[in-house]
Amino acid sequence: MTTAHAAAQPLSGNHIAAGPLTEPPSGRSLLPARAYTGEDEFRAEQRLIFGAGWVWAGYAHWLAEPGAVHPVTVAGQPLLLVLDEQHRIRVFHNSCRHRGMTLTEEPTVVRKRIQCAYHCWSFGLDGKLCAAPFYGRAKGTAVDAELGDRLALVPVAAHVWAGLIFVDLAAADTDPQACAADFTDRLAPLLRRWSHIDFDRLHPIEERRFDVAANWKLVVENFLDFYHLPFIHPQVGPVAAALDIDDLVLRPDIMGGSYPRGAVGKAGKTEKRLPWLGEVPAELRERQDIFCVFPNALLFLEADWFQVIGFDPLAPDRTLEHMAVFVDRTAAGAEYAGTRTQLAEALFAVNEQDLPILRRLQAGRHSPAADATNLVAAWDQITALFQQRVADRANHR
Repeated sequence: MTTAHAAAQPLSGNHIAAGPLTEPPSGRSLLPARAYTGEDEFRAEQRLIFGAGWVWAGYAHWLAEPGAVHPVTVAGQPLLLVLDEQHRIRVFHNSCRHRGMTLTEEPTVVRKRIQCAYHCWSFGLDGKLCAAPFYGRAKGTAVDAELGDRLALVPVAAHVWAGLIFVDLAAADTDPQACAADFTDRLAPLLRRWSHIDFDRLHPIEERRFDVAANWKLVVENFLDFYHLPFIHPQVGPVAAALDIDDLVLRPDIMGGSYPRGAVGKAGKTEKRLPWLGEVPAELRERQDIFCVFPNALLFLEADWFQVIGFDPLAPDRTLEHMAVFVDRTAAGAEYAGTRTQLAEALFAVNEQDLPILRRLQAGRHSPAADATNLVAAWDQITALFQQRVADRANHR
């Protein structure tokens, strides 16, 4: 697709990203309506987007103790998130090496071994096959080291950052150091921008799931749509403050916006300020950043809290959101209990206001007029760049 630049800057002086939108509008949508409703298009996205690069797969706090096992599905593939005895998070394909049965479909905690219910083959927290009863038709047949390695659970490339677990189903190298290097390189511009934040200090305070009756792309587009904030979310504050945002594209897979004065210009979410997330310089304490790490990690950062919406696309018209809120670990005590609750409730309330909007956006995609929708150059370049990225990756034309 060709890219055109925005023709003008807004009167407020905020930055508009260069993107494919021009004025007057083209009269047609960048993505066809069937990309939001079609089964074939959904399957293509699962394979070409969610199965072909780093994607959010879960939260580290789902694995609270060694032996914790949490099943997830990414790109239609069943996976196991596992915390081993060295407190390292590992990810495996959730498929027994004998007959391929899923090892568990519910979160559980095991004592050193994960056992398949079909023939009682068991695997260590490192994935190696530990026992296979009557493997040689004789009682007590042992599994030697070579066989344990040969029939180990198949590993998945994984990396943990900021309490988030990412996987890459297409990566050939699952070595932790190689995964860390590759993931860090991909996220480098965002890591530089957020270098003042100590993500090792994050403490999860609450998580909720939202079953959304909409295509996953609409979830992302709504998150990146800053134009709707004063109209759908009046609690964010005055219109002028809600619209005072700069477009930001750090990389084709990292896009969003920043409110340079958002923490003070928009309405406060708590009466009491929480501790900063590290040594935050004074000039950055008012900033709010909103980014999509393509395709399914939606990140919202202020100097004293961090919000994440990771999601699973379940069907063309259904997306499961896992929304979590984090604060600094020094805010985990009783002194800040009321403030933590106030913050979480405010953020969840904003997300709940979007649910009926998303349902109606999805309903509208079944109209033939949806192929004639028009994004606006002054507001929607980031959304257009996201749609362009999806079209390029999934071959939507």
